[in-house]
Amino acid sequence: MKHLATALFATAALASGLAQAATLEVQVKGITGTEGEIMVAVYDSAETWMKKPLRGVKASVGADGQTVLRIEDLPDGDYAISLLHDTNGNGKMDFNLFGKPTEKFGFSNKAAGSFGPPKFEAARFSVTGDTVQVIELF
Repeated sequence: MKHLATALFATAALASGLAQAATLEVQVKGITGTEGEIMVAVYDSAETWMKKPLRGVKASVGADGQTVLRIEDLPDGDYAISLLHDTNGNGKMDFNLFGKPTEKFGFSNKAAGSFGPPKFEAARFSVTGDTVQVIELF
């Protein structure tokens, strides 16, 4: 009986943990052209912001220029997103001679930085259950 109670408790704990995992849907707007990939990085703290993402996903641009990416099993919490339309497929943001990005990018909350990426706090949003973020490229 003791083992049965332990097994039931473990099953209930596992089920409740799965119930708290959410799906984050990232809808990308403002894509021009259908070449390359959309790269999304999800961060969970100011310390890791733009350094070490918690999760990263990428997808080809849809034929209609629309792209939706899903990050599954994300625990409830605060996050921020950076996004890049990597048109040439080299896996990084490209810049012109003056240091201006030559590929479109975006951040959650329409956050914008001056002379670099915005602060984590400006891009931060909360996930509590399934969540949708719409990110406009610029």
